[in-house]
Amino acid sequence: MGEAETAEVLETTRSIAVLDAHRLSPRAAARLAGAASRLVLLTTDALFDATERFHDVAPDLEVVDGGLVRGDVREAVSRAAELGCVLLAVPPPPRRRRFLHLAVNGAIDAAEAGHPTVAVLVMRDHEVAGDVAVFSNTGEASGYGLAFAAEIAMRRGVAVARILPKKGLYVRRTAEVGHLADVEAGRRGVKVRYRKVANPLETVLRGQYTLAVHSVLDVIGRRSSRAEPGAPARLQRDANVDAVLWLLRFFRGDVLLVGDSVRLRSSVGAAEAPLT
Repeated sequence: MGEAETAEVLETTRSIAVLDAHRLSPRAAARLAGAASRLVLLTTDALFDATERFHDVAPDLEVVDGGLVRGDVREAVSRAAELGCVLLAVPPPPRRRRFLHLAVNGAIDAAEAGHPTVAVLVMRDHEVAGDVAVFSNTGEASGYGLAFAAEIAMRRGVAVARILPKKGLYVRRTAEVGHLADVEAGRRGVKVRYRKVANPLETVLRGQYTLAVHSVLDVIGRRSSRAEPGAPARLQRDANVDAVLWLLRFFRGDVLLVGDSVRLRSSVGAAEAPLT
């Protein structure tokens, strides 16, 4: 999304990485082409090249080959960060729990490599009408989450629904990015509507929104001392991770998972089963 000290954090179009673009529906591909100044194509299957399908929609769009990944979104997140993309678009995952586990591990890898944020956009086959919802059930959130929400709302010509828990929202990380996004959204005419509810997740699932944005901050988990270097962390159930899992299963619109310098924290004696 850009460092806090840059002039602006909202971009009209941006460089976007996309994994397995050949699996996107035509409507999802058109949505993505309209949001991108440059597309970096990553693929798990070297037999497919989606360049032409994007040029059919946007002939002047720059489309580059980002290379082959081994087959999971974890490597794709890290590759996107290395290639200067803070947004990775993916088709709906067939195995939601495994996808979420690997996406969060990719965000952890990117954070450990010095990349402040990577967002993963799950693109549904059809676009749903409505505003962009950004929320947190726990009262903790990310400035990058608000910035992505405002940017996508700006592109789609809708408002941002900032859904807060009644106890109040505490932006504990990259708050300066969220402040800049608020200022720029106002200057660009993007409306931000605030609503306080008892259960933000339930409100989003039952509402009519084109996109739901949720941040993953620190997550409970561990890496085995016997595992090889680079082995994925085993994630325990965590409130903001679980919220994204519910969105992937029940929310009809696109889902944006924002990793904001995400890192592991330990939970001594936790009894919950890991997400793996």
